[in-house]
Amino acid sequence: MVALPLFKLGSLFVRHISKYGANWIKRQAHEHKRFRAIAARGGQAMHQWNMRVQVNLLRDKQAEKRAREKAETPTVKTEEQAKAEEAAKKAHHRNQENVSVWKRKFRPLSETRAVDLFADVIGDTFILSVAISLLMYEYIKTQSKPDSNAEKLAELQKLEEELNLRQKELEEAQKKQQERVEVLEQVLEEIRSANGKKRLTWKS
Repeated sequence: MVALPLFKLGSLFVRHISKYGANWIKRQAHEHKRFRAIAARGGQAMHQWNMRVQVNLLRDKQAEKRAREKAETPTVKTEEQAKAEEAAKKAHHRNQENVSVWKRKFRPLSETRAVDLFADVIGDTFILSVAISLLMYEYIKTQSKPDSNAEKLAELQKLEEELNLRQKELEEAQKKQQERVEVLEQVLEEIRSANGKKRLTWKS
């Protein structure tokens, strides 16, 4: 009779239940006042981080360098243009394009969208953590469980050792038996030679 894969069925059930847990977390993020405030702050932080990563991946540093060099190329300017440029430099100590992407502040999300983002991430993280926990438990269980193939191999090796030992014992027994046969043959030969000498003495 084939055993039912109870652990796999149980893991599927737990994964299905974890989805309900993730949905409960999302509902609490909207309904619970304190949790909503935390979710809003967390969602805004995730949004800022996500935007910085995307901008850093999509930006063309070579094009920015060429544009900066082009802007720094000296040109003939009128007095009014020179004054306007000087005033702009004083008003903005640092140009936004020269500010590091990781220090920029992007346009924030609305509170509802920030809460949704935080709730989605936390819910998905909860489901993923449950799945990883089940996989780790299954891995540890399989590692601690004795391997049937290894046990069979160990039994075969043990039988082979016993057979080798018995073969050596048989070889030693055969060797001793051969030595005894040789001794008996030698004794018989001596007896025969002695009987032959006696017959010769009687005839003489």
